[in-house]
Amino acid sequence: MMAQQTADVIVIGGGITGTSAAYQLALRGYRVTLLEKSYLAAGGTGRTVGLVRQHYSNEITARMALRSLQVWRDFEQAVGGDVGWVQTGALFIVGPHDLEGLKANIALQRQVGINTEFLDAQAVQALAPYLNVEDIGGGAYEPDSGCADGVMATNAYASRAKDLGATILQGVEVTAIRSAGGRITGVKTSQGDYSAPVVINAAGPWGARLALGVGYETPVEVSRHQVAVFQRPEGLASQHPFIGDFVQGFYLRPETGRLTLSGSLEASEAANKVDPDHYAETVDMEFNIEMAEFTEHRVPAMSEAEIRKGWAGLYDVTPDWHPILGRMPGLEGFICAYGWSGSGFKMAPVVGEMIADLVTGEKLCPIDPHLFRFERFAEGDLVRGRYSYSIIG
Repeated sequence: MMAQQTADVIVIGGGITGTSAAYQLALRGYRVTLLEKSYLAAGGTGRTVGLVRQHYSNEITARMALRSLQVWRDFEQAVGGDVGWVQTGALFIVGPHDLEGLKANIALQRQVGINTEFLDAQAVQALAPYLNVEDIGGGAYEPDSGCADGVMATNAYASRAKDLGATILQGVEVTAIRSAGGRITGVKTSQGDYSAPVVINAAGPWGARLALGVGYETPVEVSRHQVAVFQRPEGLASQHPFIGDFVQGFYLRPETGRLTLSGSLEASEAANKVDPDHYAETVDMEFNIEMAEFTEHRVPAMSEAEIRKGWAGLYDVTPDWHPILGRMPGLEGFICAYGWSGSGFKMAPVVGEMIADLVTGEKLCPIDPHLFRFERFAEGDLVRGRYSYSIIG
């Protein structure tokens, strides 16, 4: 027998959610087998822009973001391994009509301990002199936020999980989830059967398909999310913060080599539905042009920027842009953790803890995942931010 075919817990999916969960469970002494149909970070995680921000308008998600940031900033000590962490700061700018909502957001975030402050247009200009602030009402600035690398982070979690005794298998596709008498018994795969009383569906864009196989119709749509890449001109060589521009509905994220990544913040992104196994992984030229126009308006010096090769990744989107995270009703031992709608990467450290608590019945994570239960869709109790801007939450 090449690999351990019996485990305490089987994790489906080798992205950031699955590997973080495997690490947390192995840390607690559970025998974990993670099964990835392709290779680690092959799905949405490998194409993330890796933003780690705390700007949320819901107390639970804001607390999750803060707790996760504390891990990202000190990953080597907290978990182990290099995740490519760069502290860039994050600036969220709004038009004059959105100022009241922004200030309420900031008050909520500060209440949970997030280091963020309100900047008027003049203060935004002082922070980033290269910005055009003529249409800006103000901004929220978080100096502690930054970016990490999706592939590096996934591999770091997987490596630490293996150190703790977890089995991580790549190239093993789960074809069905097995159950009997209302409880999970394991999975069928391309490499034979695996037995366990608990199965975690962390398959991201493929999660809904797997859940459907055991009778759960989860409202998750897979959409394509494009990332344009520009090379900044020499005069703009220094690092800039992540900029979430709610006036135009797009973002700018710094990258090494004088590169800037750009993408949409509009909820209409969800309409770009695709088959996760067959979609265009390159960027449409119209998208490059649109992002270039937005970028040039906000940073006039970027009119001299050059377009580089971008990419497209996947979002698994729910109706309220928040995940399904919890035990599934009526099937003991089945836990779903997908539908992150583009926010899964930054939340992964705390989500791994939440999943481990769901499996073990312990309460080691101070944040309860009840808000994200699958049943909320039938109950009409969707997750709502107090003041939300486009898809940011």
